[in-house]
Amino acid sequence: MFFLVCYTPEGFAQFNSDGSYLWNSTSIIYSIDDKTDLILGNKDHYSNQINRFDFFYFELIGYRKISEKFSMGLGLRQTESYKSKKWNPGQTYMLYGVYFLNPGNVKIRFANRLASRTYKTDETQYGLDNITTFDFFTRSGSKLPKPYLTDEVFTSMNTWKVNTIRLYGGFHILRMEHLGIDIYYCHMKTRPADTWNDYSVFGLSTKFRI
Repeated sequence: MFFLVCYTPEGFAQFNSDGSYLWNSTSIIYSIDDKTDLILGNKDHYSNQINRFDFFYFELIGYRKISEKFSMGLGLRQTESYKSKKWNPGQTYMLYGVYFLNPGNVKIRFANRLASRTYKTDETQYGLDNITTFDFFTRSGSKLPKPYLTDEVFTSMNTWKVNTIRLYGGFHILRMEHLGIDIYYCHMKTRPADTWNDYSVFGLSTKFRI
């Protein structure tokens, strides 16, 4: 049912123009060796405020494991944003530092990211982002969907203000050796100016490992 909502106009029509979004992301993970991964990703945003796609990106990220608990990553993202009735291209250059913890039956991924976001029509924006994910029941052998929580905090280094906060709650519906599928709800707060705006996001994430 969720697939139909994400991929058909009839599914989109089930949601009112209430300030919500539908997000769909796909990633392909290729392990060069036991310490190095390459990830090719795509994400699409459908806005119910304007009843159309208003953002998408393609990215390539390489991660290198430095130790059992720490990895470094370097990435490039090509973005397209729909503004003023036209698409506006941009590029994002990203540097990651990722720390892993595994207390008990929980796996924690704590990632900091330095980002340089360049645009064809706007000035370059520099950001310091934090993305923290908690995966629960990671040592359980149960085949039932397992819950996870994620928070994302985006800080502009141009103004040194937090401009976006995202809180996710979701389930790993399917976790196989070469395929994973997640569904989630995200409460997003953004402030392009001084006033915070709130949005609801319903999302699907598909991951392939080759």
